[in-house]
Amino acid sequence: MKNMPYLQIVLDGDKSAPEMAGKVIHHVQSFKITALKGGMTSGRPSIGLVIPLEDGSFVFAETSLRLLLTAADAFRIRYGDPRLDEP
Repeated sequence: MKNMPYLQIVLDGDKSAPEMAGKVIHHVQSFKITALKGGMTSGRPSIGLVIPLEDGSFVFAETSLRLLLTAADAFRIRYGDPRLDEP
C-alpha cells in the first residue's frame, strides 16, 4: 500500500511548530504552485509546491487537490475571504 497524502491543517499557526525550535529555517516568500493532472495514484490531480532554497536545491511538496481545497475552505471559514475585502 502506498502512502496516502497527509496535510495537517492548523488554523491558529502561532507557536504551532515547536519541532522547528533551534533548527535551521529557510524562510521563502517566492515559490511555485502547480497542478499535476494525474498526480495521485487514483488518477486525480495533485498539487505541487516547488520551493527554491538558497543553496540551489529545491523542496517539492505534494498533496492532493482535494486536501489543498479542504485546507483553503477551512482557512476561509475561519478568517474570511480576503478577496472580498475593500481596497
